[in-house]
Amino acid sequence: MEILKDGSGKPQGIIRQIAGRQERLYTPAGEAIATYKSRTRATYDNNGLRIGSGNRLAGMVGEEEE
Repeated sequence: MEILKDGSGKPQGIIRQIAGRQERLYTPAGEAIATYKSRTRATYDNNGLRIGSGNRLAGMVGEEEE
């Protein structure tokens, strides 16, 4: 588990390892935002749509608040 924080130390997101060597990004409240699948080397949103190549989870922190 990796807790992502802003400059003041406030938690902005949590990345957890899940089954199948995948990682999922959650809000601090526990709501899932996106998933990185190492098998395909791509990041997907909650609808299963590909967001981009590679692990983009850390860069998505805070996007859901806008």
